[in-house]
Amino acid sequence: MSRINVIIYGCGVMGRLMTKALLEKKSFKIVGAVDVDPLIIGRDLGELLSPRKKLGVRITSDAPGLFSRVKAQAVVLTTTSHLKSVLPQIEQCLKARLNVVSTCEELSYPCRRSPGLTRKIDDLARKYGVTVVGTGINPGYLMDTLPLTLTAPCLRVDSIRVKRMMDSSKRRIPFQAKVGTGLTQKEFRRRIDNKIITGHVGLLESINMIADGLGWKLDKAVEFPPVPVITRKRTKSGLGVVEPGKVVGLISRATAKSRGKDVITLEFIAHANVRKQYDEIIVKGVPNIWERIEGGVHGDIGTVAVTINTIPRAVEAAPGLVVMKDLPPAIAAS
Repeated sequence: MSRINVIIYGCGVMGRLMTKALLEKKSFKIVGAVDVDPLIIGRDLGELLSPRKKLGVRITSDAPGLFSRVKAQAVVLTTTSHLKSVLPQIEQCLKARLNVVSTCEELSYPCRRSPGLTRKIDDLARKYGVTVVGTGINPGYLMDTLPLTLTAPCLRVDSIRVKRMMDSSKRRIPFQAKVGTGLTQKEFRRRIDNKIITGHVGLLESINMIADGLGWKLDKAVEFPPVPVITRKRTKSGLGVVEPGKVVGLISRATAKSRGKDVITLEFIAHANVRKQYDEIIVKGVPNIWERIEGGVHGDIGTVAVTINTIPRAVEAAPGLVVMKDLPPAIAAS
């Protein structure tokens, strides 16, 4: 495949990481950038990087105008986790006949949570002959696509358990804030109730992708409210020292039953007192499969890589809204 021209839609932290990584690839060329932040509109995209560099790509808030001026095959969309919020942006891209690869977690497997929006996006993508896919490290890979792939040598699968264990103090500051670092237990609960803190977004999307991939009919799937992790000692974090009795992170968990039995369990554990990081997938069946990635996959690096490596698959795919389990496996792009 010849080099793919890409537009960055969303120039925040993740958009900048995507930009930096794409610049190191021979397979891609950044031809445009979109954002609504008045502080960066009109600036060269390269000015947001460290070290700064001139790319000749000006950030604009006028997405349709940009789409009409430049020749691109794909948009990397990194604006929000929620499908309703990102829908207008997806529509802009599709009407310009641009393939969309997005980090929107709810787009990774939207048919269960948002069947109406799923049909709307799929119909629009088919109408304009392009593809839409939501992906990332999870949902999109570690907690759904990879577990499904690991079942290939199994004659039977009885259950799947996935656990991500990460030291949040080694992650960027917005992530540490997102998991409640430094809050009192009362403030943590208030922010959860007001949806200021959401915990990990996408566990149910991952469960539904696994279940549908294996042909399992679920009795129910439940995502539990995030549970705060309370430190018993003074703990260093990117947000300062957290005193005993306060929150250093959280645990997000979701489970699914089929025929009365637990068949899928997903655990996302992120706090500043994690001693050993890892990603673990346990498949019970014939045979049993146990995979453990020591050190874990860094969330930002993994999301950037999976997103970029999915671009060629999206460009090559048949038109419509697709999900990762239905695409050929993404591999590292040059």
